[in-house]
Amino acid sequence: MKINNIEFKSLLDAINCCYGETISEFLPKVEDFPKEINIEDAVDLNLLSDLIEDISDRYLKSVAMRLVAISELRTARDSNIEVNLKKVWKLIADSILTIPVDATISSIGSQGFLSIPLFKDDKIKEKFDFIRLHIWDNSLSRYIEQDKSQNFSIHTHPFYAKSWILCGKVVNDRFKVEEVNLPTDLSLFTVGYNKSLNKVNQHFSVAENKSKYVIPRQISHEEYMSGGSYSINAGDFHRSGSNGRANALKFEGIFSILVRQCTSVHSTINADFRFVTICFE
Repeated sequence: MKINNIEFKSLLDAINCCYGETISEFLPKVEDFPKEINIEDAVDLNLLSDLIEDISDRYLKSVAMRLVAISELRTARDSNIEVNLKKVWKLIADSILTIPVDATISSIGSQGFLSIPLFKDDKIKEKFDFIRLHIWDNSLSRYIEQDKSQNFSIHTHPFYAKSWILCGKVVNDRFKVEEVNLPTDLSLFTVGYNKSLNKVNQHFSVAENKSKYVIPRQISHEEYMSGGSYSINAGDFHRSGSNGRANALKFEGIFSILVRQCTSVHSTINADFRFVTICFE
């Protein structure tokens, strides 16, 4: 896989911004990569993949792993082709385990998963591209307000999202939601964010009740195993997890209610996961 030098610089910037600020000075620049990967006016990512094991600098190695993994995922998504998820998962996991704990940005949202940003390209707002690793594990439950998590389990996104399951099993339920005039136990909410939305996983959100009563109707129940994938269109109601949960609310905005920062990423990577997904937004 070859990309031109401008694309490589853009890809590198979108990956570097997803590391913790404490190690920003150690992150590689274009000129830090092995000269062998430069062929004419392009960068050969297949050659970079072959050279990863020989890289001694841990930050350069981590970023190189993500460059290869993210490139393969984006190519598979954009071309609608199969991707070697076992290879991608190993690259991403190793890229996290190679660096110190504080070098990884992570947060736990109200949906119950640990979110680790891997790629963020928002230079052109109309082509916003965000790739995250979602890890679902029972050990994270102590960070979540369970009642709130259940109440906010059914939601929409203002963007198209695609998820690949790296391991475990995902349950995804889809819903049609009807607005009604008579009071019900459920209503629509919108989500607003603080002004740090431009930062990666470093923002919080506030849910606002719009006082519009609704009745949800489940229209499908789907199960996806390791190696599978599913997508959600903008505005569609759904609920993902390891088991079914009740109540319906609507979110308009990037869905992620930040509960608190998590610093136990390394131990989580080695845990017995319920499931792990890669999510494109």
